[in-house]
Amino acid sequence: MKRQPSTDATGVERRLVELEVRFTHLADTQRELSDVLYQQQQLLDRLDKRLSELEKRVREEPDPSPPRDPRDDVPPHY
Repeated sequence: MKRQPSTDATGVERRLVELEVRFTHLADTQRELSDVLYQQQQLLDRLDKRLSELEKRVREEPDPSPPRDPRDDVPPHY
């Protein structure tokens, strides 16, 4: 039994439309993922900069004073 050409063309057209819809969804998803990745990279860059600044501040601080001996503290009632 032979298929009618119009039926084959309709099937092909339906499959083509389905592929176009899938491609559109995939392209939208790829764009969203790219945006999220860009935002995450921006956040990482800001955090890296802050960490570097904090490390620099810690290195530049003078040595902390020696620990205090608790026996040197006189309670208020004395």
